[in-house]
Amino acid sequence: MKDEWPSSTPEFNALDYSIGSILEAKACAKALKTVESLKCALIKAWDEIPLETLRKVIDDFPKRLNACIEAQGGYFE
Repeated sequence: MKDEWPSSTPEFNALDYSIGSILEAKACAKALKTVESLKCALIKAWDEIPLETLRKVIDDFPKRLNACIEAQGGYFE
């Protein structure tokens, strides 16, 4: 049976490998008491991410794909 990646691997999801950590740092910098306050904090954090940061994440994506190919699907940073 051929090994296959799960349909959602963090290595290929920009929100997991990059943007998620930015959102977490900004939105969760202080304790939030409700789901609604978390939603508001995440929206505010998203709006504060510079467009250049988002472009860099997108531009770096092919490098991640090449790293995976070079690692033959194994672990890579």
